[in-house]
Amino acid sequence: MKVMVDREFPVGVDRLYEILTSKAYFEQRFEWGKVNDYRFQAFQETGEGLLIQIVQPIQIRTDKVPSFARRLLPSQADLLTEFLWQATGRAGCYQARYRFQLGNVPLKISGTMRLSADGETQSIQQTQVEITSSVPLVGRKLVDLVAPKIDDALAGDYRHTLRYVEQFA
Repeated sequence: MKVMVDREFPVGVDRLYEILTSKAYFEQRFEWGKVNDYRFQAFQETGEGLLIQIVQPIQIRTDKVPSFARRLLPSQADLLTEFLWQATGRAGCYQARYRFQLGNVPLKISGTMRLSADGETQSIQQTQVEITSSVPLVGRKLVDLVAPKIDDALAGDYRHTLRYVEQFA
């Protein structure tokens, strides 16, 4: 399953990139969400680009999960959030590959994020997400179960990023 979303921000693209690649941005987001249990596994330049990896232990309530999926989900797992920001070769344009991995759950959530200018004081964030599963048959049901949560997560991400931009840009 693929999801594509374009969002507009009232800030120049260079400033938006600075925000999205700063530790302060992530720390503030976690503070707003009252999340204290996370760690930066990586926040560094690599040969491929700027690598950001954040690990957060997650409790999974399996009582609200359909029975077919319960055997695929642990009650607790580490959520890895990873962004690899890479040069595009174009001024005013940035891009990242990203992925989310919840322990050994057989789901792959990955995609791309592209930032581009829309004038001097506006920017556009284009996000593409793809959700796949390596498990035959029930994997498709697992993807369908997670897909609505991705839409909600993208909307929440936009709200929090916009809040951060409005307060700190």
